[in-house]
Amino acid sequence: MIKKDKVEKILITRTDRLGDVILTLPLITEVKKVFNNAKVMFFVKKYTEGLLTGYEGVDELLIEEDSASFSKKYKLFRSKNPDLVINVKPRFDLALIFFLLGTKYRIGTGYRWYSFLYNYKVYEHRKISDKHESEYNLNLLKTFFDEVRVEKNFFFSYDKEEERRLNKKLELFNFGLKDKFIIIHPGSGGSAKDLPKEKFSEFIDLFSAEFSAYRIVITGLEKESDIAAEIVKSTRDTFKEKIKDLTGKLNLRELMILTDHSELFISNSTGPVHIAGALNKKIIGFYPNEKPMSDTRWGPLGNNVIVIKPNSISDDMSKICASEIMNASKKLLIK
Repeated sequence: MIKKDKVEKILITRTDRLGDVILTLPLITEVKKVFNNAKVMFFVKKYTEGLLTGYEGVDELLIEEDSASFSKKYKLFRSKNPDLVINVKPRFDLALIFFLLGTKYRIGTGYRWYSFLYNYKVYEHRKISDKHESEYNLNLLKTFFDEVRVEKNFFFSYDKEEERRLNKKLELFNFGLKDKFIIIHPGSGGSAKDLPKEKFSEFIDLFSAEFSAYRIVITGLEKESDIAAEIVKSTRDTFKEKIKDLTGKLNLRELMILTDHSELFISNSTGPVHIAGALNKKIIGFYPNEKPMSDTRWGPLGNNVIVIKPNSISDDMSKICASEIMNASKKLLIK
């Protein structure tokens, strides 16, 4: 039994992709409720640091360096000396470190060959994908504490100075946060089956003809700039001036602020759609029916989400029509 009064420092580890990390944040909120006097540390990859800085409930961010040796990580965690560890993403090296450190409470999956290194195990097969990822994460705590609520609240925040700096950057693109705009995020980093690029172009033509007051902002990584370029190229010349291509121009924190000012976020299944979900934005997401990648497991959280999936058995994303996206946009934007 985990004794609350014996827990002063808690470490949660989630060292994979952006969406995985965001969908772990509700767990942090519940950990704070259960152990309201404990310090909570969050161990993540470097590229998520800016987004998570100042996040409510995270008392200290610990960053994993790509080149960090086992010994270096061991020394880091020995210096932090947590009483309770939750390994959200199963990893043998981390499980071994906390076993060797003799961490009092070690929570992890019961279905890995090294699960004997955890002394509090949760028996759920995530590969079945019959629950949302955030729920799997919350169950790592709920298994041991009945008072844990399967709530999915987020607490991102930023200040006026950050807004001002982003606005200054956007001036270079003849654009600002006060403009009416939607965001299209067409890349997914290979994490899902994507809507074809030409479908985005077809949608932009339909949308711009009917919603003439809106700008269309395309976001993504620098390596996805060719996707944005092809979308712009295939868009009708009449509407090209409405498009602002910001691929590779924003860091994660700036993307979060931009998303918070948007009217609609349209995206394949990828990390930034979960930023939009965490901000409770209006979202259109494209998902295959295939279980490991479906919206059941990976859908964006929020109250204004429309998921569009292919009707074909083959999960052919090209079967999704631009008119479907347009109809979904009308439902979300026209009150």
